[in-house]
Amino acid sequence: MNKLNFNFIFENAFDTFKAFETIPFEISGILIEGHSKTIWQTLNHLIIWREFQIEKLKNINSEIDFNESESWISKSKPMNLNEWKLKTEKFKNQTKQIEKIILNLDLADLKLEKKLKLIQESSTHLSFHLGEIILIARQKNKYPKPEEMNDFLNE
Repeated sequence: MNKLNFNFIFENAFDTFKAFETIPFEISGILIEGHSKTIWQTLNHLIIWREFQIEKLKNINSEIDFNESESWISKSKPMNLNEWKLKTEKFKNQTKQIEKIILNLDLADLKLEKKLKLIQESSTHLSFHLGEIILIARQKNKYPKPEEMNDFLNE
């Protein structure tokens, strides 16, 4: 087994910047002007997308496909705080699963290049949607401004 420290390479690539720990569920269903989806809908989309990617990483040769339009739920907000917490916990658990997959990557794996490409796509996709989520939260004054980020991240 030829190990490379892939954890170091992808360190913080799946970091949520504490987004879901700080965003109150009360704003998760608010549709902001200029946005097409709520935080809740985006979180659910990310969970569905990541389920697909985790399955694909575990079965890289499978022919499973992802349907983008079917990954967006119509329900705009969670029913209650408990539903919000369950979904954010599921999201965190997916992050742990992806990190575990990364830790077990092997240079001798003939499918390594495909796996790394999928991991890169996952990281990029996550960054895009987290940016949207943070922007919505900032518009509602529920997420630190850029000048407050260092203190926030070190809490």
